[in-house]
Order: sequence, then structure tokens, then C-alpha cells
Amino acid sequence: MPRRHAFTLVELLVVIAIIGVLVALLLPAVQAAREAARRTQCQNNLKQLGLALHNYYTAKTHFPPAGANYGWCSQPSGRVKPIKEVLNHHGLLLMLPYIEGNALYENFDFSQAAANIINGQPAHGGNTAIVPLAGDAVASGNAEVVSTQLPIFTCPSDIGDPFLPLGRIYGTGHTSLPGAKTNYDFSVLQDYTCDAWRKQATAIRTIPEFGGSPPLLPARPMFGENSDTTIAMVEDGTSHTVALMETLHDVSNGECSAWGYRGWVMIGLDLPTNGINVWNGSYVQDPRPSQLGSAGFPGSLHPGGLHFVMADGSVQFASEDMDKITQDLLSRMADSGVVDFP
Repeated sequence: MPRRHAFTLVELLVVIAIIGVLVALLLPAVQAAREAARRTQCQNNLKQLGLALHNYYTAKTHFPPAGANYGWCSQPSGRVKPIKEVLNHHGLLLMLPYIEGNALYENFDFSQAAANIINGQPAHGGNTAIVPLAGDAVASGNAEVVSTQLPIFTCPSDIGDPFLPLGRIYGTGHTSLPGAKTNYDFSVLQDYTCDAWRKQATAIRTIPEFGGSPPLLPARPMFGENSDTTIAMVEDGTSHTVALMETLHDVSNGECSAWGYRGWVMIGLDLPTNGINVWNGSYVQDPRPSQLGSAGFPGSLHPGGLHFVMADGSVQFASEDMDKITQDLLSRMADSGVVDFP
């Protein structure tokens, strides 16, 4: 009988080592290809949202607000335009018919609240609402709608928990239905006072990054609570003004916004105040590359930056190294500081 030859132990170890080297060489390329696909899907989501913004505008003659009738904001008696009831609606909720979300839109009762939140954090400027909650988010079925995770509001690159915690300031009010987070939100000024957007119409803001004597510029971005921005109000031009940005589900302080409702600190994203991809901050106890410093921080897990949706509906990729002056001028809609996208 002829003898059967087999691999020696040394030969086997050499083959395993070669396979290990090949895997080590190929893995980064595979990961890069996967991230490229995820980034493309994320960009496509934002393109659809940019188109939805303008379809909404065509139907309503103004852009959607960042949200409607917050019940947790501070100084509720100081509203420029008083409200009669708390709704806590998110502006993305209003855009559902324009992103093929008709079924959820029809199941939502817009006469009632999206979440039963009427309190903020008193130690941080939150108050108890002075007007009643509109109906009940749980009994109306609205809590179930806003607890539905939607791919259009989810960036596949994000690895954080896509649902909010239950509770009186972040939850829907339902004991077992946590609100679904969004990776995309409106450009706002980080201001927790009630009706802040209307107050910003006459407010000014300093830009110390200019050096010397800080110039005073109009503070108002495109969106805020009960905003009703028109194209005519975007005096800097729709291609020079940011409308939507990316964020991450995981933040160290506060919570990422839900797509369907506004709870405590869920105001939107403030670009010039918070910057791009800021992982560390005074609140970060365990910094990690998937966790932004705080609520309202723009960011993504795409290498090097994040996507903007401009007011004209176009999608641009913004470097995390963009200077603060450019961030500030892009975020304001009528500061006469027109800058082209870098």
C-alpha cells in the first residue's frame, strides 16, 4: 500500500500564519467598504429628508417647525406667542406624508400630545407647564407611533441604543413603549426657554472667534419651537444655510432626540455652540468614540465629519475641522455673512 502524506505541524502553522496575515490585510478594506455603503445609505436618507422639506414647504408655504408647544421648557409665562396646550410634537413627525410614512401619519392624532411630558429639570432651567397637556399620548395611541423605529431616521453607521429611556422627562408616558431616537435633526440655537425662536428674531449673538471686538450678528437659525420659516426669511441664501444635521444616539449628558416628540433638552442641533464630533466634555465620564459630549451636539461615526442638509435640499459632507466662524455663519439664516460650503 502506498504511504499517504500529510502536512507537518510546521507547515500547518505556516499556512495558518499566512491566512492570518491575509485576513489582517483584507479586514480594513472590508470595513472601509462597509462604511462606504453605510455612509451612502445615510446620505440617501438625508436627500429624502431634504426633498421632504421642500414638498412640505410647497404644501404649507413654510418649512416645518423643529417642534410644537413644548411642555418642559423654561419661562413658560414669557412666550411671545402664548399657547393653549402642550403638544411636544417633533417637526419630523409632520414630514411623514412626504417620506412615505402615510400609515403612521394617519394613525397619529395631531390634536393630542406626542408624549406626556410637562416637566423639565428644575435645576437646569426646566419648568412645569402652565397650560394643560393636550389629551393623552398613551390613550390616543400616539406613544405607539413615536416608538416605532424608522430606517429613514436612522443612520446605519450608528451603534448606539436606538431607543430612549422611560421616564417623566424623556419617555412617551407609556410604561413599556420607549421613544425611538433620530440620527437627523433640525438646526437650532441651544436655548431651553419657551418660544425661544421668536425671541431670537430680535436677538443678537457675539462671535468671539473673529478676534478683536466681537461682531454682533442675528442669532436666529432656520428652526425652533413653533418656527414658521419661509424661503424669503433665509436672506443668506438657501445654499448657504444649514437646515438639518446628523447626530448620534449615544450622548453623555441628556438624551438624543426622538423623531416623533420633543422631551427635555431635545431641542435640535446647535452647530456653532457645540461643534462637530465633540466626544469629550465636562459631562463625559467614560469617553468613547461612539458617544457625543451632550444633547444637541452634531456628530456621526463617518470618518472625519458628518452630513448637512442645506436649506435648498442639497446634502454636503462637513469636515469636523471646519472653523467656528464658518459653522456660525452657515447656521444663521439672515446674518449677511454669506459663505460658500468649504
